[in-house]
Amino acid sequence: MLSPSWTTGLLLLSVARLALAETLPTLENALVVSGASDFWDVIKSDPELLQLYSSGLVKTVFAPLDSKVDGSGPPQKRALSPKQRREARLQAAKKETEVGEASQSHPGTTVETNDNPPQLDGAGQKVVIDTNGTQSGSNTKRWYRRSSSSSSSSIVDRAANCCNTTYPSLLRISAGLGKITNVIKGDIKYQGGVLHITDGYFTFPESLSASAKGTGQTTFADLVSKNNLTDTLDAAHSITAFLPSNDAFAAINTTTSASAALLANHVVSGVSYLPDLTDGCTLKSQRGDTLSVTVKNGQWYVNGARITQANVILENGVAHIIDKVLTPAKPPPVTAGAGSSMSQTLSLGTVAAAVGGGALLALLALV
Repeated sequence: MLSPSWTTGLLLLSVARLALAETLPTLENALVVSGASDFWDVIKSDPELLQLYSSGLVKTVFAPLDSKVDGSGPPQKRALSPKQRREARLQAAKKETEVGEASQSHPGTTVETNDNPPQLDGAGQKVVIDTNGTQSGSNTKRWYRRSSSSSSSSIVDRAANCCNTTYPSLLRISAGLGKITNVIKGDIKYQGGVLHITDGYFTFPESLSASAKGTGQTTFADLVSKNNLTDTLDAAHSITAFLPSNDAFAAINTTTSASAALLANHVVSGVSYLPDLTDGCTLKSQRGDTLSVTVKNGQWYVNGARITQANVILENGVAHIIDKVLTPAKPPPVTAGAGSSMSQTLSLGTVAAAVGGGALLALLALV
């Protein structure tokens, strides 16, 4: 049983927290005052979104500045599409994230959102706060990293009056297609958590094949298509893909007979964003080869291939672009028998098309 002094202390703490909450603005007021009223119009136009943002499941809101929102106007008189609802849920993070703490986590930190695609098996879709600028997508705005001597409030003050294209980027956030969205005003407290104003919506994650094409890795996408594996890889659950650049493929002799093995060696079960790829860790490709991660001078390597762009968020995981092809290890000798005959003659693409993504691991083991 708590002593009277402890009980009194807890009561005073509760009263103080209640008083603080009452002095904070509502999400609506915070958005309007911060120049993101169009995003509030999107939220209140849809009962499902309004319920989510009022439920307590949202602790951090990344709201686009009004000038960066689609110019079609407030959507009160038109229903949002399912994709638009998912885009709005992608802007709602489940935990509170403040600028100062996030900017000090190298090489970044993941932020789980309230978008829940089925291919992530119950996990919320993530975006990645990038603090390793050399391995992010292209970006023309200056990124401000807080020094250990500055305060979080001073960072916010520096961006508070910025309303044009010269504003500093407090945080760089990687989303779909590896595109970067910048936090330009941060740590705005409201009654449910914290609000950050961004220079646009997070880019919506797409399939592996669409992301490979969208980021320029067309050779990889073509090989996937030629092996009839597009649907299989796009439907796979919770994967990490390493996408060699076109130049990387051009540097080797990629034959049709070897391409299926090459593809299998670039896909890993489980989602590993750059912050998860620590020096010395190993991954197992779906072909069964070991992929070893090394970190040297601020650069990340997988089996000697340098990650040139990290954290391309997918519908079903994440991709990292690399500058070399991950050549499979020499396969073990094939023993005689019915099983070996089947493995030599069975068409991987035909079987993949027949059984779908659920049997990807078993299929790729045949190559």
